[in-house]
Amino acid sequence: MDALKGIGLLLKTPRLWPLALVPGLIASALYLILGWITWQHYGAGLEEGARVVAFLFYLVLFPFAFYLLGSSFLGVVFDPLSRETERLLGGQVPICPLKPLPLFGDTCKRLLLNGSICVLAFALGPILGSVAGVCGAGLISLLDYTSPAFLRRGTTLGPQARLLLQKPDIYTLSFAVVAGLLSLVPFLGLFFAPGLIVGGTLLARRRLQ
Repeated sequence: MDALKGIGLLLKTPRLWPLALVPGLIASALYLILGWITWQHYGAGLEEGARVVAFLFYLVLFPFAFYLLGSSFLGVVFDPLSRETERLLGGQVPICPLKPLPLFGDTCKRLLLNGSICVLAFALGPILGSVAGVCGAGLISLLDYTSPAFLRRGTTLGPQARLLLQKPDIYTLSFAVVAGLLSLVPFLGLFFAPGLIVGGTLLARRRLQ
């Protein structure tokens, strides 16, 4: 599984740690700050019984909402980590950088797609239960954690999705399932995000080859 291989490769490769640590700390700080602000704004004024229910709902909803918004920017934030991973694996690191406007457009498309997947997952929740959330998070994870390697080659969301989703192999499906499950667990998803970027780079190289 490339997801688990990526986490393992990051843990045993000290030269990758600084590239993973800084974005991870920033994301964790934002997670805590935004979570605290959201809870103070919406949950602090409730009565005790309603507050317990709201807190449980918050524990489920906020990690997914944060992941939904934050994952759209993974391709930019974690590009140095993905690039160094490719150097570590050997061979030439292809760089076909996108200009700022196409890159901004790609980020907006990812944000729109992630929002649509989120709405669909919540709509199907009463029917499919947690399966809808896992499938939605898995698809978002597959596209976003592999995005640095694809964007570095000038491949934006549309061509990337076609390369990954047309005749997906066991490596692609297993990555989506594992990354999706990890991404839905509060704090755990943030902790493993750098490792999943490394794993997404492994998967992207595999699919492109």
